[in-house]
Amino acid sequence: MSKKLILMIGFMIILVATVGFGTDFNAVPLFNKIGGDDNVSVDIPDATITRVQLTESGSDIISATIFVKNTDSIAHSYNICVITKAGTLISDTVGTSSDCNNSASISASSTGSTVITFTNPLITADVHATNISVQQIT
Repeated sequence: MSKKLILMIGFMIILVATVGFGTDFNAVPLFNKIGGDDNVSVDIPDATITRVQLTESGSDIISATIFVKNTDSIAHSYNICVITKAGTLISDTVGTSSDCNNSASISASSTGSTVITFTNPLITADVHATNISVQQIT
């Protein structure tokens, strides 16, 4: 094959891929700002989630007890949040931290727990996704 044909085919592939994904050649490239001055950084907590226990009432999940082990050599307390999706319902009220709770101080290498009561009870059979976050606060 001639080099011109290979070049033309390559250009067509790039053109189709670029336009096909909703952009064009006039788009200004943006720099990735990961690690930039305007980013908010959150330290990794010295904690491990050891167990999650759901409390049901009838066919609804009404709360979750989260057990957290402090893996550091000093005591800490943690802010723990649980967001659960069941069908079209999400446990948290949008824009709030209603499904979050602060733990009591957990001594070094010990396990503590906190109970989070869901604002919107969820149908047990519909639960298909749960996100748990732990942030060290002291």
